[in-house]
Amino acid sequence: MNNRTKKLKNKLLEKESVEDRLKILKDTYKDCTAVILAPGPSLNEHELDVLYNRDDIVLLSVKQAYDTIKGQTDFHIVNTYNFDKVLGYDYENLDCIIFYGLSQSYVEAQTEKLLYKPHPVDLWVPVVNPPTITYEDCMHKSSDYDKFFMLSNEPKTWWGTSIVYEQAIPMSLLIGCSRIVTIGWDIGTGNHSYEASDVNFVPNNNTEDIQRTQDCIDSTPDLYEWFDKNKLKLEICSNTNPADKRFNRIELGQI
Repeated sequence: MNNRTKKLKNKLLEKESVEDRLKILKDTYKDCTAVILAPGPSLNEHELDVLYNRDDIVLLSVKQAYDTIKGQTDFHIVNTYNFDKVLGYDYENLDCIIFYGLSQSYVEAQTEKLLYKPHPVDLWVPVVNPPTITYEDCMHKSSDYDKFFMLSNEPKTWWGTSIVYEQAIPMSLLIGCSRIVTIGWDIGTGNHSYEASDVNFVPNNNTEDIQRTQDCIDSTPDLYEWFDKNKLKLEICSNTNPADKRFNRIELGQI
């Protein structure tokens, strides 16, 4: 965990509104590399202790990826899918900043799910989703990657369809990181770093999921161009990610 995170969280919790909490986070890690841990199968191939207790990086764990580094997480990036409302997450401590995205069309139902236990939440924003928009409007299908900056300007995000697009990259940019490295972001369908029995909902590996995964892969040339145009860097630590070959592939020791 970055040394500043716990103090930042305490400052965050002094504010009541999401808007004020987001303002506090603005550019707070601009001297750091954002490391996004995604729960793809390749996440389990890495010895992640080389990332521990470093102030030159900020660790954003997506959902069940939290379990691989536990209390080293700076930001836990979550939604209520693949989420057990009874068990929730097994937090080692509550020093990390817990950031939920709730589908705008289902905010009430998803809020009730969080209140069941209740589960800890430091920030939540609505994610603009169907039926307000269609699949053609989601970020990877439309290649409208300017939507990554939405969170920096208002308390909401846009359907990805991936949580990496909806929340992890937008939060990395909000906190000021110009270099982003992904670990375990494999862009696959159906396989994860965890077992299906560990969660109460797993999307079917059906024709629609497979097509959406392929659409995401096919749009990565546009994704590369967007990062390049905005003088930002996205690097990939995964030996299976099929994204555009212009993205720099790196080893864990290069972070």
